[in-house]
Amino acid sequence: MIIGFALAAYSAVANDSIQTLGTFLASNAKRPWWLLWIWISGIMLVTLIVGWMINSGDPAFGRLSASGKNIPHPNDLGLVFSWLYVIPPIVLVLLTRSGIPVSTTLLLLTSFKGIVAQQQGKNATEAVQIFESMMKKSLVGYGIAFLVGLLVFMLILHIVERRVQQESESEQKLHPYWTVFQWLSTGFLWSMWLIQDLANIFVYLPRQLGFLAMLTSVLGMVAVQGYIIRNKGGKIQRVVTSKTNTLDVRSATFIDFIYGIILLFFKVDYIPNLLESNGMSAPWPTNLPMSTTWIFLGLLAGREIGIALKLRHRGKKRVAQLVLSDAGKATFGSLVAVGIALLLPYIATLF
Repeated sequence: MIIGFALAAYSAVANDSIQTLGTFLASNAKRPWWLLWIWISGIMLVTLIVGWMINSGDPAFGRLSASGKNIPHPNDLGLVFSWLYVIPPIVLVLLTRSGIPVSTTLLLLTSFKGIVAQQQGKNATEAVQIFESMMKKSLVGYGIAFLVGLLVFMLILHIVERRVQQESESEQKLHPYWTVFQWLSTGFLWSMWLIQDLANIFVYLPRQLGFLAMLTSVLGMVAVQGYIIRNKGGKIQRVVTSKTNTLDVRSATFIDFIYGIILLFFKVDYIPNLLESNGMSAPWPTNLPMSTTWIFLGLLAGREIGIALKLRHRGKKRVAQLVLSDAGKATFGSLVAVGIALLLPYIATLF
């Protein structure tokens, strides 16, 4: 259980660091790594402790107990925490080190649900159902993020991007408030991401944690964060640095803030609450986890196309390659997730 948590903490944060911290790390590459670590770890400490306190010891913000789509801990069901649970985060570590932006939520949670179902003597139907619900919510998120990125950057923020594009690095003498804005926007985004994705990490621990267990978990995650930041995000960071102007503080600030707003929109479950208040059935239950990777890639894709339509700095073929490459990798990761969820229970029957 502890090994699974440690691997999940590393793989989830390392894989998803491109979403929340990618632009922050890229545009602050010349600053001391430990300074970035202190800021990011401070935000994480506050978010984790507040979440743990207001949710009666549940640091996952209730994401593992969505109505009809809950993911129980095997110990709560009197089951054994077997070696099978460790395989999904190991696979995620390998994919992350290969630079593939895999959906941590879909891979870890679907696999976890499938293994629990197998131990209960059930088939993989429950795992497939929760995968379908999370994938549906994630694809809606991709579409919304794509449209927001396209419209905002094409209609408004292309003016800023054009200026950034025209200025050489040596000529940029930005006012210090841009750095302040970026660090604040990154802190906001980081907290929103944690609220969404802490379930991917704490799925390996009991649903209610005592003070000592929580403290140990937090310190472990702080150490993992320091390692990742010192290594500047790793290979997967290229998903960010290959996009237009992401090394610039101004562009990074807008990306982080818009992404954080979109995550906040899904955090409050506006869509299911709106439909249910009008007597309609919701496409997914409240508190259901989702893939923040798909939202991030949707925002970057919409932004890249919106900027290209205005600035014409890249050909249509090159833009299409960037967008389709990222979407293709994420699709591959989603297929791996459901594949592992279906395969692991079968493997368990062989032993």
